[in-house]
Amino acid sequence: MAVGTTPNPSKSLFCVRPGIRHAGLLLAGALVSLLIPGPGLRAGEQQPTDFGRVQRATRSCERNLAAASPGPCSELRFEQNQQGLLNIRFVGIGSGEIATNLVTFVGVVKQGGAGLSCREGRCRLEGPLSTEITSVSELGFDQRGLPTSLPSAWPADGTCTVEKHDVRCEARALSGERWTATAEL
Repeated sequence: MAVGTTPNPSKSLFCVRPGIRHAGLLLAGALVSLLIPGPGLRAGEQQPTDFGRVQRATRSCERNLAAASPGPCSELRFEQNQQGLLNIRFVGIGSGEIATNLVTFVGVVKQGGAGLSCREGRCRLEGPLSTEITSVSELGFDQRGLPTSLPSAWPADGTCTVEKHDVRCEARALSGERWTATAEL
């Protein structure tokens, strides 16, 4: 004679303990959220493409660090984090523990200039152009490429002009420091 049994839900293959069920629901929710566009990017919209960098070796280059006498530089970097805002970095050899130093002129591209034309982080320089300098900063890096200190930065007035093969920046801080930098590309 067969004995009838009623199914025990705690031993069923399809019953899951509450803690595991909760974790499964969270995982499923996370996976679904990856498929739904977030508030910053809707379906069919492109990611912002107005930022990137252009790096150029220089034929000749000279820049000063505040009150120091002018020193050589070997590379020029144009960096755009937002359309119309352009950082022009003069990269040079440091001294002592500083292997490399940067003098950066941050400016707003004046009317008529495009700055950098970027697509997916790849940029090309659209010149000639001119920027109104808003600040200047200096920063040194050691042999490993790590900063040797916090950057020194000053609000400043001045201009940078970029022609076909020539770049010239001049700025003056409100506290009196002056910077000049020139490069031939």
